[in-house]
Amino acid sequence: MGKVPHQVFTPKSFEVNNSMYVRRAELETRLIDAFPSNKFIVIHGESGNGKTWLFKKVFADADVFYEVVNLGNASGADSLDKAFLVKLGEWGSKQKISEGTASSAGARPMGVGVDHRLDTSTSYAAKSPFHHLVEEVRRRAGNDHRCAIIFDNFEAIVDNSKLIQELAGIILNADDESFAKYDVQLVIVGTPTNLKQTIVQLSKSAPVANRLVEIPEVARMSSDEAAQLMEQGFVNELGLVFDHDVDKESVFNEIAWNTDRIAQHIQELCLLIAQEANRNDSKISKSVFDKATETWVNDTLSADIATIHGSMNARDTRIGRKNQALYALGQCKLEDFKYTDIEAILRKHFDVGGATLNIAQILSGFADETNPIITRNPQADAWRFVSPKYRMAIRALLKKESDGRISLQM
Repeated sequence: MGKVPHQVFTPKSFEVNNSMYVRRAELETRLIDAFPSNKFIVIHGESGNGKTWLFKKVFADADVFYEVVNLGNASGADSLDKAFLVKLGEWGSKQKISEGTASSAGARPMGVGVDHRLDTSTSYAAKSPFHHLVEEVRRRAGNDHRCAIIFDNFEAIVDNSKLIQELAGIILNADDESFAKYDVQLVIVGTPTNLKQTIVQLSKSAPVANRLVEIPEVARMSSDEAAQLMEQGFVNELGLVFDHDVDKESVFNEIAWNTDRIAQHIQELCLLIAQEANRNDSKISKSVFDKATETWVNDTLSADIATIHGSMNARDTRIGRKNQALYALGQCKLEDFKYTDIEAILRKHFDVGGATLNIAQILSGFADETNPIITRNPQADAWRFVSPKYRMAIRALLKKESDGRISLQM
């Protein structure tokens, strides 16, 4: 029996789907090369870009034993120790903090006499939850395996100064002999841009930077990587064919455009298309593609589209500089963009003559809203979307008419 769509396209899977994994050679090499550095490894990138699959695949191929600590558990309890204790509790691991012995002596003929009882106890210095965690991970890995602890979901604690300070303390003390002897690598995974710089700034500790090594951002798939994923899923795994009214390359390009080449969203949309195709004699037609895309937009982007509505010109949604700037943002393919990039796109698509456009001011306005759609990236002296879904929402919502006006597609 052949595979069915949900076995091939697995957007929510925490485990790596090896048949659909698209190799990202540079990132994989940088990650495994950083492993012997005895520094915290930092993996960062927007949600849905494949950070989890990256470290799981690389560590599996390199025979690295690892355990994941969810920092979300620390956020709720306002304590990193709580997150460590939750992980230790999952294993049923306990540490001995004391022991006692009791003995008795004395002659008691016929049960009568004096019984001498001696009680003794020994106390042990309690290890910190982190120390206990490191020790237990090494024990579980065995002495012959490289091993790591993954601190996942850093974004869950990024607004908590207390937890950031606790993390900084762990980073600064991780090369202490009492921890270093276990030879356990530590990895931080999260969504903030420039995560290393974020940790250093929030911890207010410059020495922390010397104990962190950051691999390049796990960014959107390239066009070739996205096409490879779709070809593997639709054609090689499911055996779907493309009907006479659609062109395979055009379908791939439109999926990549709609999803902004975010791996998770590519898989979500492809799953819906594959399910519709199964009900259409295993053929991907224009109607199959359009219906699946409409379902995906409604299921995935409705809240983000509402936010974009709130950023548009208040009185007339068909004209106005803000709407043109929004459209230009949707057309922009850069992760980090300057106001000059957006102005160049706007002038390309709209006949504005020599007018002063004040794009920098408009972008600042988008960033200062109650629900901002973009944020400044100080390190790059540029802007980026708060969530890549806002770019997808703009592309789904706004359409440029032949007369240059902006209209709504939904």
